[in-house]
Amino acid sequence: MQAGYIRKWLEINGVPKELKSIVGYCIRKENGKVFEGMDEDTISTMVAYHYFKKTISVIRDGEEVVGVHMWYNCNYTDDFSFIENWEEDRKNGDTIFMAFLFAESNDVMKELIHDFMDKEPDMLTKKLVAMRERGGYPRRLDISRKYFTKILKK
Repeated sequence: MQAGYIRKWLEINGVPKELKSIVGYCIRKENGKVFEGMDEDTISTMVAYHYFKKTISVIRDGEEVVGVHMWYNCNYTDDFSFIENWEEDRKNGDTIFMAFLFAESNDVMKELIHDFMDKEPDMLTKKLVAMRERGGYPRRLDISRKYFTKILKK
């Protein structure tokens, strides 16, 4: 699935209400490090892209979004250009890049982890990576499954 098709679909059909609330949440939680330089249209495309390829977890409290997690299947050797260039997931890749991940509480984070495990069972065997800004530069971090275990035990 290519992002260009998603963008065109959004231009023709508009952003569905369900996705607008997710986009709004992502924008509210933006800290200048996750969606830096992206406008609302780009974030809408990203959310819809993940929604249609089923690589997004969304937790709601009633109508309100309280947690979001998006991810990509890739190879460990892929760098951030994989995302910047809107490359298609490498379903047979050896790694899952955990992109936007934010929750309003530890309980919501637990729900996101369970949903991630249900939707992407390969997360139990593939390498897990994320990008975090450290010292003013984005750096790739290897994520241990112990991170999830620690959260789930709280």
